[in-house]
Amino acid sequence: MDDPMNLQPSTSDDSNTSFPEQEPYAPPLKKKTSEMGHMEAELRLTLEEIARLQNALAESNMKNTALQASIESQPSRIEGAQILKPVLQELKQPIHTIQGYIDLLSNESVGILGTFQKRFVERISNSVNHLDEILKNLELETGEIDDENRIYSKDFSLTSVVEETLMFYTELLRTKMIILKVEFEKDDIDITGDQEIIERMLNIVYTNCLTAVQEEGIVSLVLKRLQGKKPGQVLISVQSCDHDSPKSKPLPVILEEFRDLEIKLEGFGSPLKDLVKAKTLVEQMHGKMEIFSIPASGSLIRVRLPVTS
Repeated sequence: MDDPMNLQPSTSDDSNTSFPEQEPYAPPLKKKTSEMGHMEAELRLTLEEIARLQNALAESNMKNTALQASIESQPSRIEGAQILKPVLQELKQPIHTIQGYIDLLSNESVGILGTFQKRFVERISNSVNHLDEILKNLELETGEIDDENRIYSKDFSLTSVVEETLMFYTELLRTKMIILKVEFEKDDIDITGDQEIIERMLNIVYTNCLTAVQEEGIVSLVLKRLQGKKPGQVLISVQSCDHDSPKSKPLPVILEEFRDLEIKLEGFGSPLKDLVKAKTLVEQMHGKMEIFSIPASGSLIRVRLPVTS
């Protein structure tokens, strides 16, 4: 009879003992379902985005086809010009803005430029001017030969434009301790015209006077309506003097004699070719610019603009 308390291990051979085979681990069904749902959602969003792009592409193709058919079916050149006119006007506005900032930079109104910076600004200026010429040629080809149609006109306060453009030169006024004398009308002067062109012209005129005047010199700025003029006109006058009472009378400068010249006359801060550019801008708005030299003192520029360009 065996002893029930005998706890010694059995001496039988256990090498042939078989164990149940383990099955591979499977993640919970809930986790698999969550991942599948996420993948389906991503796939659905991707398909929706593809469908949206396809619809946008189809719509764009339809618009292009319709536009091409419309252009081809135009019975006359006048109707073609009517299509291009708003497009040309929308393109001219940012070009005029860029040209204004280029004038500021190239005239070094907001800081001195290095040699490399000047070349970079010149390249930008040449490219923008070339684009502007292309737009002008398109206007001519479409029959837009009237100067009034080449002006991006809107109603604005000329008083505000004159003041805001002058703000670019605050640092120069402070550094040179220039005395600024201002004579404005009591009420704002509103005109209709191309604001960007006026800002470009003012940048050249301000640069000419403020960079040429000596330290503690005097710059006089006048903005007023001209009485008795029909149609209505306004006057912008900017004069620079190195002292309070110039002894010489202003002498008129004939700019046509100095076209495309880089030289600066005595008392002038801008090259003559820039003053020619300013005069051209004024004439585009059916205005008039007069330039005077004040010997041994400074310069005077008068700009007359119609209330409605």
